[in-house]
Amino acid sequence: MSIEQIKPTRMALLQLKRRIQLAKKGHELLKKKRDALVMQFFNLVAERKNLRTKVHEGLEEAYTSLIEAQMQVGKKEFENLSLAIPPTAEFDVRTYNIMGVVVPIFNLRGKIKRPYTKRGYSLINTSSKVDEVVNKFQKLLRDMMDLAEVEEQVRLVAEELESTKRRVNALEYVLLPKLDKTYRWIELSLEEREREDFFRLKRMKNVLKGE
Repeated sequence: MSIEQIKPTRMALLQLKRRIQLAKKGHELLKKKRDALVMQFFNLVAERKNLRTKVHEGLEEAYTSLIEAQMQVGKKEFENLSLAIPPTAEFDVRTYNIMGVVVPIFNLRGKIKRPYTKRGYSLINTSSKVDEVVNKFQKLLRDMMDLAEVEEQVRLVAEELESTKRRVNALEYVLLPKLDKTYRWIELSLEEREREDFFRLKRMKNVLKGE
């Protein structure tokens, strides 16, 4: 609502004062939320960096072992062995709240690491290199899930942080200055009206006195 649409009355001034108080309170709360989100964001970014390094190193080790195993048992035989391995444990996606942001948590159902006797291939006729590959990829799976979880958390927190920053700026640089300007205008209008009323009454009094 523009200044021209507001009637400069005491009631309007009172309502505007309450609105300014609420806007300032909301501004302070949003600033606290923004600051908390900034801290959470940088914590998540640091965690993501560590997990990316861990996963990258794990993938290098696992694929090195994979190539060595393929060279030892043959690529075709290795593919046949991989088809015999049962599916990995399933997982659930749960959520929790970070400063109003709902982020995912991945929870595995069951154990990632399977006993050697439940891997679907013969231990007697298989190279130990195959076991090494399976062990490394099983170990890597948990780290990859943790990384995927943190990647999504970083994205969601970053979006909420950007939205909160926009709202803080809108209050600080647009709404509050506009409300303050309107408040001062109403105050000046009321003061001017009071002066006019005072001089009008003074003139009437002088007229009545015959001056």
